[in-house]
Amino acid sequence: MAECYYLRLLLITVRGPTSFHSLRTVNGVLCESYRDACQHLHLLENDEHWDNSLHEASLTASSYQMRTLFAIIISTCFPSRPVQLWEQHKDAMTDDILHQARNASEHTELQYTAEMYNQSLIYIEDMCLMMANKLLNQLGLPSPNRTITEVCNREIQRETQYDTNALHTFVQDNITNMNQQQTHVYNTIMQAINENNGELYFLDAPGGTGKTYLIALILATVRSNGNIALAIASSGIAATLLDGGRTAHSALKLPLNMQLTETPTCNISKTSAMAKVLQQCKIIIWDECTMAHKKSLEALDRTLRDLRTNQQPFGNAIILLAGDFRQTLPVIARSTPADQLNACLKSSHLWRLFHKLSLTVNMRVQLQNDASANSFASQLLDVGNGKCATDNTTGLITLPADFCVTTESQEELIASVYPNIVDNYTNHQWLSDRAILAAKNKDVSDINIEIQNKLSGQTNIYKSIDCVMDPDEAVNYPIEFLNSLDLPGTPPHILQLKIGVPIILLRNLHQPRLCNGTRLAVKQLLNNIIEATILSGKYKGENVLIPRIPIIPSDMPFEFKRIQFPVRLAFAMTINKSQGQSLQVCGLHLEPPCFSHGQLYVGCSRVGKPSSLFIFTHAKTTKNIVYERALQ
Repeated sequence: MAECYYLRLLLITVRGPTSFHSLRTVNGVLCESYRDACQHLHLLENDEHWDNSLHEASLTASSYQMRTLFAIIISTCFPSRPVQLWEQHKDAMTDDILHQARNASEHTELQYTAEMYNQSLIYIEDMCLMMANKLLNQLGLPSPNRTITEVCNREIQRETQYDTNALHTFVQDNITNMNQQQTHVYNTIMQAINENNGELYFLDAPGGTGKTYLIALILATVRSNGNIALAIASSGIAATLLDGGRTAHSALKLPLNMQLTETPTCNISKTSAMAKVLQQCKIIIWDECTMAHKKSLEALDRTLRDLRTNQQPFGNAIILLAGDFRQTLPVIARSTPADQLNACLKSSHLWRLFHKLSLTVNMRVQLQNDASANSFASQLLDVGNGKCATDNTTGLITLPADFCVTTESQEELIASVYPNIVDNYTNHQWLSDRAILAAKNKDVSDINIEIQNKLSGQTNIYKSIDCVMDPDEAVNYPIEFLNSLDLPGTPPHILQLKIGVPIILLRNLHQPRLCNGTRLAVKQLLNNIIEATILSGKYKGENVLIPRIPIIPSDMPFEFKRIQFPVRLAFAMTINKSQGQSLQVCGLHLEPPCFSHGQLYVGCSRVGKPSSLFIFTHAKTTKNIVYERALQ
C-alpha cells in the first residue's frame, strides 16, 4: 500500500515518464523501489535531508556558517536524530576552534578534544537561544558543560557587549548634525531616561525625516553609558536597520495569532534571560509600530507589569514607539476597514497615555540638494493625508505630472527600474538600490518570473514536500491540492531560481542577520542549500546558508506543512513587504490599484525624488485609500 502512495507521488512529480522503470530512474540510476526514487528526488521528509544539507555545506562553508546552519536545522526543522547529525558533522563545526588551539599552543599535530567540541556546542546553544529561546537539551542534544549563570546571562551579555568607546565617539561625531526637531526629541528622551520617570512616547515620523538616524543616536547614547536599550521593530527590514534590532514577535515571544487571543501576554517567564533584559533595560524602542496589532502593545504592557512587579503602565518602563500612521495598518486576513481600524494602536486603551513627538523636516530633500525633492516631499504628505483631489465618479486621483515618471506598460516599467539588467544584475549595490512594488502577490510573482526569464544561466527548480498535519485528513486534501496552494508569506511549491537573482527571506532564521524581509542575492544553488549574500542592512555583504525548513501557514482552515526554502524572488515585492526599506529607484505596478490604507503612500515614499519613481497605471489615475480615523 505504501509503494502505491510513492508511485502516485512520482506520477504527479516526474514529467513525461515513459515506463515504470523510468519513474524509478533518478539521474540515470535505477532505484530499487518507488520510495527510494522519491527519496533521491527529495520528495520525502526525513533526517537524510538534513544530513545531506550539512554535508553539502561542509565542502565550502566556514565553521561559523556550519554551526549557524546546524542551529537553524535543529531549532526550526526538528530532526528526529539530532545527536546523530552532531556526531557526523561536529568536526566541520569545530574546525576553527581546533585551528585557534593549534596556533595558541604552536602544536600543529593537536587533534580534536572534548573541550573543543564542548565549546562548539556552547556557540550552537547561544544561537539556538537567539533563534528559538531553547537550550540544546530541549532540542534533543546533550547540554554543553557551562554554568547555569552563563546561560541566564546570555541575553544580558548580548545587550551589553557593545564597544562603549566606539559608541561614545559615534555619538560625539553625529549629535551636532541633528536638526532642531531631532535635537528636541533626543533631549526629551534622554531627560526621561535620566529621570527614570516611566514616560511613554510616540514619534510621528514620515519617510525621509531622519527617524532611523535619530533612533540610532538614542540607542548609542544609552549603550555608551553601559546601560541596556532594547531595539525592536514590527518588520524584519526595519529590525535590520537598527543596531542590535530584532523583530517584536521574536524578541517579545508574542503569540502568532494575536487577534484570536482575548488577553495575550508575551511568552516570557520571570526566571528567563529575556525577563532580566526587560527588567533592567532603560528604554524599549519599537520601530514601525503602526504595523503592529494593538494587542501586541497590550501584551507587552501586561508582561512588563508582571516582570517588573510594578502596576504602573508598562511596569514604569520608558517606551518609545516610532512610525507613521499614514503607512499600512496591521494586516488581518479577510478583514474589513473596520477590522483594521479596530486593530490599530490608536484603538487601544493605552494609546491615550502616550505623548506625541514629531519630525516633519524632510532630510532627504536637504541631503540631495534637488529642487524637485522639496515639492515631492509635500506631495507625498498630501497622498498620505488623503488630501489629493479625488474624482467623485470613479474615486480615483490623478497623479501630478511632476510627481513621478509614468510608464505605458509593465515591460516599460521593468526596463525603467532595471535598465540593461543582463549586464547589471551581478552588481549587488545596483541590485539592492531598486525594486518594483505591487499591491497583490500575483502581480509580484508575474513580474519576478518575467524578469528572471530575461537572464541567462541555468534555472534550478526546487519542489516542496507538502503534507497535512492530521493524517486522517490526508484523503480530503491530496498532495496535488496542497502543491497547488500559493499562499502569502509562504514559498511556492515550485521555486525557480538562477544564480545572481535577488531573493527575500520569508521567515526569521537568525536574527538580526536573517530576518523576515531580508533581501539577499543568490551566490550558489546546491541540492539542499542556498548560499546567498545579504544585500542591505548592518550585515550587508555577508554570505549565509539557507536550508529548507518546515513552514506551517497559520491562516488556513486546516493545518498543512510545506518543507521548502523560505524565500521568494525579489526583483518585485508587495508594497506591504517593502515598508521600512529605502531605495534609490522604485517602480510601482498599480494595475490593479492599491486596496488598503496607506499602500500608495508607502510605495511612493521609498524614494526621495520624482525622477526615481516610476509608476505604471491606467491614464495616470489610481486609487488612494486613506482611513481618516487612523490619522486623527
